[in-house]
Amino acid sequence: MSAQTTTYPFKSLIYQSSRLYNWLTRFLYDQKKKYMTIAKLIGNTSKRVLDIPCGTGYLARYLHPSITYEGWDLNYKFLKRIKKDWNKGRIRLKKVILKNNNVFNFNDYGEKDVIVLCDILHHIYPKHIELVENAKKHAKTVIICEPKVIRPQDNMNGHDLLARCAIKIIKIFPARLVKIMDFTLGDNDGINSYSNRNCWKYNEKSLIELYNKMGFSKIYSLMDDYIGIWTDKNKNVTCI
Repeated sequence: MSAQTTTYPFKSLIYQSSRLYNWLTRFLYDQKKKYMTIAKLIGNTSKRVLDIPCGTGYLARYLHPSITYEGWDLNYKFLKRIKKDWNKGRIRLKKVILKNNNVFNFNDYGEKDVIVLCDILHHIYPKHIELVENAKKHAKTVIICEPKVIRPQDNMNGHDLLARCAIKIIKIFPARLVKIMDFTLGDNDGINSYSNRNCWKYNEKSLIELYNKMGFSKIYSLMDDYIGIWTDKNKNVTCI
């Protein structure tokens, strides 16, 4: 059974522009290192990979060409960016499947070798465990990646010097201004409310504990990001 997703009339500017989204995420995080690491964990053999949500398709850029990649996102502009990058050769995959679909439509998952849940759990709180547990039913391996902090005032590091300077300035902003920034330029994806997203307050220790609780025993840290891996050794998936 799928869960309903509430949508709101406005989403921040970064979710209205794939270019702005790519720039800001590269500004805050080492996207190349993160997705290269995830791609390495997936491997270079022929596999079915489901990336939910796929965002602007950064992961697809680093996967082995033999992999069948399926990406879901509710943001149609992001899916258009992936298709454009694929047509221009930035994505080397032979088979790319893109769907404007809800991550909670569990019956549509099918059977996959790998399901990747990257930067989604803090967006769907408090339904994050429900998503992970259902993903585990449809894949041999599930990879999750989340930042240990999502707010500048919670000791976010930042990828480069300019990002770190900007974060230091934002830390002194009052909560009301931070909320306005989130609404206009931040994590306001037009789906989950600010009050729900603001409840995601995991630090390094509690995020690792959450991963362990959900059965992710292998954990890798990349500055602000933590990557966890769960594998069902008894499940075999035959790829087409």
